[in-house]
Amino acid sequence: MAVATVIVLGIALVVLARTNRDPAAPPRVGDHWHSAYTIYDCGNELPVFQGTADPDGIHSHQDSVIHIHPFNSQATGEDAQLGVLLDAMEAEVTRDAITTPEAGQVLASTGCGDDAAVIKVARYATSPTVELVSVFDDDFDSIPFLEDGEAFVIAKVPAGEDPPPPSEAALSQMRASQGSDLISTGTVPLDTTTTAPDGDTTEDE
Repeated sequence: MAVATVIVLGIALVVLARTNRDPAAPPRVGDHWHSAYTIYDCGNELPVFQGTADPDGIHSHQDSVIHIHPFNSQATGEDAQLGVLLDAMEAEVTRDAITTPEAGQVLASTGCGDDAAVIKVARYATSPTVELVSVFDDDFDSIPFLEDGEAFVIAKVPAGEDPPPPSEAALSQMRASQGSDLISTGTVPLDTTTTAPDGDTTEDE
């Protein structure tokens, strides 16, 4: 029994160590990065995320800035991805639509005027100048955050066009957030409760 107990404890400690170890690449627990973001519907800027949840340390303070400060290994290194932000903000971006609580559903199928449209996400460098780095047309949740001071554009655009640059307001807000006192000190879980028509509160499945 004693030997079995030691083995079980040893395995548990190894699993715990692997779960909590620092990643080889940043961001790591203790880092605090900022990235600007803008969401467009055929060139029209959509509302920023208003969610307040922050389960893993990648979220937004109801502004146009992504705050990246991992609380755990679910949001560090190569796991620091756009999908972590979208989950926290209860949003979804697919090839078919951009869906956010603030803007509703923006469908690619409705086009941009007379032009067919697609959903894309662009990564922009912001220093020394704003410059398009890469464009993604699928698997948006897996887009990684690579460094402090990036900018991202989520956009419905005419087919064959790249997403436009992030808004100047978003860039200004990000630059003002460097050294910001808007620093979360702990996780804020998603609100999984909903209000029923009779006013009762129910738990989402």
